[in-house]
Amino acid sequence: MNLDKSILKKAFSTMATAKAMTKLYEANFKIVSKYVHATSRGHEAIQIALAMQLLPQDYAFPYYRDDAMLLGIGMQPYDLMLQLMAKKDDPFSGGRTYYCHPSLRDADKPKIPHQSSATGMQGIPTTGIAMGIQHQEKEGLITPKKGGKTLK
Repeated sequence: MNLDKSILKKAFSTMATAKAMTKLYEANFKIVSKYVHATSRGHEAIQIALAMQLLPQDYAFPYYRDDAMLLGIGMQPYDLMLQLMAKKDDPFSGGRTYYCHPSLRDADKPKIPHQSSATGMQGIPTTGIAMGIQHQEKEGLITPKKGGKTLK
């Protein structure tokens, strides 16, 4: 298999960014966050590999340890830090939700419905979204897409 080196460079750069953010957060925990914060440490490679496959028409259901996935879909460290510190310019909620409970509807990124705090609770809304898409396709309300291209 011949892999484009630019993809590998992007993945490595994103992984290095995730690691640097983790080190920064852990070194400054008392200053950075007044509550619990868990990073994606140890999960960076798989999260970034997954994120790099997602397209704008896809849905993602990250949970509180999925910082690397968010970086992989194109969020910037600054964006994640705005949410961490509950700032009004936080792109997910304007600083109104607990850290790493993203919700996003940017045209160039996968859609992220608002998340529950309970670990593993992504399964219920994820199943609902999948069933809704399947129903719409069966009823001819939407045309199935793969890789951004309409399937015939």
